[in-house]
Amino acid sequence: MTITSLSVRIPAEIKAKLKAQAEKNDHSMNAEIIKRLEESFNLPPLTAKPIQSDSIELPVKDVTRIKKVLKKAVKELTKKENK
Repeated sequence: MTITSLSVRIPAEIKAKLKAQAEKNDHSMNAEIIKRLEESFNLPPLTAKPIQSDSIELPVKDVTRIKKVLKKAVKELTKKENK
């Protein structure tokens, strides 16, 4: 394996987190960064199925609330149509 150097700029907060994790794992920051990069290549894609551009994901509680509002609206419209 050929080793090369890489210069990157990262936020100070991320550097501090990397340093803390490296110390916790008892290895250098360089080893911590390499470990994390290697692991990132083995992760599954963030979404297993394609998401339509016009779709959104909502928390279950919001979906439940929306369903209740829609059911109430349908009842009201049905009442008006039957009059």
